[in-house]
Amino acid sequence: MTDSNLDDLSKYFFGGEAEAESEIRNDIFVSPKDLKSVLSFRRARYKVLLGSKGLGKSLLINVLNESILEDESISVLLAPEDFNCEEIASKSTNSDKIRVAYAQLLRAIGAKIGTHIENGCINTSKVNLKKLAITEGTTKPDFISKFGRFLTDAVPITKEIAKAALNSQNLNTNNKILKEDIKFILEQNKEKFWVLIDDVDNAAIFKDERYDYSVCWAIVCAAIDIANDFGSIRSLISVRTDIWHTMTVAKKLGSDRLDKIQRPIYLKFKESEIEAMLERRLSLASKTAINQSSPKDNFFKKKSLTLPGEKGIERNWETWIAKMSRNKPRDMVQLVQELIESAHENDREKIEDKHAYKVMLPYAEQRIKNIQTEYREICPQIKAIIDDISNKTIYTFEGIIDTLKKLPSTRTTIVDGKALTPNSKESAIKILNILYMANFINAKRDLSGLNTDDNYEHILFSSKPDLVTLDHWNELSSYKWEIHPVFHAVIQNRVRLHKGPKTDIDVFLNT
Repeated sequence: MTDSNLDDLSKYFFGGEAEAESEIRNDIFVSPKDLKSVLSFRRARYKVLLGSKGLGKSLLINVLNESILEDESISVLLAPEDFNCEEIASKSTNSDKIRVAYAQLLRAIGAKIGTHIENGCINTSKVNLKKLAITEGTTKPDFISKFGRFLTDAVPITKEIAKAALNSQNLNTNNKILKEDIKFILEQNKEKFWVLIDDVDNAAIFKDERYDYSVCWAIVCAAIDIANDFGSIRSLISVRTDIWHTMTVAKKLGSDRLDKIQRPIYLKFKESEIEAMLERRLSLASKTAINQSSPKDNFFKKKSLTLPGEKGIERNWETWIAKMSRNKPRDMVQLVQELIESAHENDREKIEDKHAYKVMLPYAEQRIKNIQTEYREICPQIKAIIDDISNKTIYTFEGIIDTLKKLPSTRTTIVDGKALTPNSKESAIKILNILYMANFINAKRDLSGLNTDDNYEHILFSSKPDLVTLDHWNELSSYKWEIHPVFHAVIQNRVRLHKGPKTDIDVFLNT
């Protein structure tokens, strides 16, 4: 097949990982509507930013880092590979691990500041941080900062004197000295320094067939302590929602200090925001397309998708893709990738309804595999639980509780490291909370009696993370509980296999 517009489309739906999309990062970025609250540090000098895998935390932090640098401010963007995780893990107590992580983070901050210090200085604090930057390999001895934030000393000095000062002063990496040097420089220049830490979950160490998250927790705590110790430092630490739950609930890390840590903030996107991200990418791809037309006409045979089934409901392509993405930018990218591949396999130059029908089931099954991978530490039986309840798309609260209560008697069911008691409301609530956290099932609230254009709304974990508890029993009972529409293909496939062919399901799965 010759080059088509879909090849141009692929350039903007490639990888889905922040690293893979680094070249187009600033072009495709659409800021979340709650970005202002994410970046508000009125209550504390640090923020723990939570979000599920694929939500776009890395993209946000990378764009934020670039924006800070463009504004000629200073930030250090770190990931677990920038820490000596083995050194942290070697300590026996959590407090010692935090202490080691703090020292490593302090060096990283000092070295970063050192890269922005001009060579012509003899101030001992500046010389020490400059020497640290050279030692850490973040700059060369002749480096001249383009920012010019940290000017040379006011008294005119020669290059020879400055060089002699640099050569004669020994590097001092004592925590107390580094803290004093960093504080002096930041206060002297009235400078805000950003500490951005991404992908904390990658610091987990796998041993004895289990993951040790104590290093992850040590890095989080060190970044928080750094922000508390320096008035000019702001720390933003991104952590996966499931990993935060594992650390704080299942592993009970930080039980002695959680009450002192500010409540984490959740990164979340509405379907309308996912749709805006999709439209941004479609528009960018259209500018390089072979046949210039409107974004939708370039890549789709029709402006809308006819959903499978006897009713033949029409859905705008952007709206349908956003719905199937489960509020995740990465899922949106991967779904479009699947549609492109399906069109290529059928030797088509544009995406058609039948290409959507073909990918619905495997795409849904892959989302379930993702949930199984992400939540295996929290609930090893989550895949079996999903299979058990995937018989219909929507439940009453009483119905889902009765179903979930029976599961621990069918097989051993573990949540947060403890086996659940059969036929227990508490056990059912714990299972429901994990399914809710994983965005497999959501509360569906009836809005028909309210003054609104919508008939209902779905309540997501990121909006109400504390919803599914025994304390909220009465509120929970007022909702229907719907399995996310992306998984309806799995449910319909099971109905077809167990009850024989049905016209609408055959169309849905076999077109």
